[in-house]
Amino acid sequence: MRFLSELAPRRRWPLVAMAVLLVLLAVSSAAAAVRPAPTSADPFLAAQAAALLPAHSGDLERAGEWDRYTIVASLSPAALAVRGTLSVTLTNRSAVTYERLYFRLYPNHPDYGGRLDVSAARVAGRPVASGTEHGDTLLWLALPWPLPPGGTTQAELSFTARTPRNASAQSFGAFNDEAGLWSLAGFYPVLARQFADTGWDRRPIESRGDFAVTNVGLYDVSIDLPASWTLVSTGTRLENVPGRGGMRRERLVSGPQREFYLGVVRGLEQASSVVDGTRIISHYQPANAAAGRRALRVAEQALRAFNARYGPYPLAELELVQGALTRFLGMEYPGVVLIERRLYAENDRVLETTVAHEIAHQWWYSLVGNDAQGEPWIDEGLASYAQVLYYEALGDPRRAGEELDYFRRLYGQLREAGRDVPLATPPGELRGIYVQVAYAKAALFFQALRGQIGDAAFERFLQGFLAAGKYRETAGPDLLRAAETACSCELDRLYAEWVLSAAPVPIP
Repeated sequence: MRFLSELAPRRRWPLVAMAVLLVLLAVSSAAAAVRPAPTSADPFLAAQAAALLPAHSGDLERAGEWDRYTIVASLSPAALAVRGTLSVTLTNRSAVTYERLYFRLYPNHPDYGGRLDVSAARVAGRPVASGTEHGDTLLWLALPWPLPPGGTTQAELSFTARTPRNASAQSFGAFNDEAGLWSLAGFYPVLARQFADTGWDRRPIESRGDFAVTNVGLYDVSIDLPASWTLVSTGTRLENVPGRGGMRRERLVSGPQREFYLGVVRGLEQASSVVDGTRIISHYQPANAAAGRRALRVAEQALRAFNARYGPYPLAELELVQGALTRFLGMEYPGVVLIERRLYAENDRVLETTVAHEIAHQWWYSLVGNDAQGEPWIDEGLASYAQVLYYEALGDPRRAGEELDYFRRLYGQLREAGRDVPLATPPGELRGIYVQVAYAKAALFFQALRGQIGDAAFERFLQGFLAAGKYRETAGPDLLRAAETACSCELDRLYAEWVLSAAPVPIP
């Protein structure tokens, strides 16, 4: 995510009382059994291949590592509501026995300005106790018997999500209906992340930085929507079936993804192209057609550059959408990038760098995960430094240098104000300095790393970090390990000075 202004604090609202939660849950008698390895006879898994480029279909051999989501939902435009059911097959991937399941309800965070209510949950009809934590943003369901490590179960939840309208100036613009985009980020209950050693991640959601911190899953999603609307989503369409009353049903599959984005557009135009097998679609307002086509060209250049620099993008589709984010310049989701509408009207260099930054997040956040609520410097630093790499790939060292100069100014101002902190500082402690640390200082760390180990080793680092972290959750020590492997050298001092402390390092 790229912030529009660090000086605009997020507004909070009192919580609306949650609707009465009726929860029924049952776990099959095979709850403790480990799910068998998927085969070509597995229809859920076979359908997922459509979301991946053919050269990457082998990624699905790792399907045993990922939970499976099936969503059937209907859009109600007049009510600004999505009503649906979620079925998720999940495995205890931790070393502890579970007494409960935990789901994130992101729209109930005050910053979203909307609601996500669960009205029922069941598996084979067994009732269980339930409740919420952290202001209705974390739903727990008590299991009827413990789920040991490696055990598998299935839960079904009925839910309703409601968004605000024209609220991007006050709330999170990616959960909002405005300017031709009804954006429904986080519209469904999603499993909380699992830590391998301690189990569920139950922390409250921090406003500063990106909200979602989730494990990779596979999604099969069917959406009923008005026939005149255009669906924008993670993944690839499998079916598009006309229905009654001017409705239609689209079925989509995701491939391995950290979350599933859903939105619909009305009155927007689009242009598309193909780069290295991936179809890129740019959605834009008719009045901003030139900028919409330019955003497509930038996405083409960025995808081509990052495919070569990091490693190939595995998905069959990638969409860019002009939207009303207002307080943000851009927002990334798996296979979807949202760009603030004002940048299209201005159609200057900020549009170009923002598109390149958000495209880079398809590697750093989407393919390689990290704790955006704890270590946002990893993905934001890599995506910010990608702005430098993007201009280098275009053969424009002057603009690459200008990007570095911008980061130097921001970080220099931070130090002059006496507010420098370690990169590993959690976002909750970065009030007023989030951009300066997670973006500028982090980008300069990668410039310093590159200067110390050299260009060839730095490229090996980027590719090695992707290979080791693909579809996994990484942390600072994993990044350090990848860098030391790439250079066959010891980098403890560099890492300690930038990441673990606020030492007065030279600004590279």
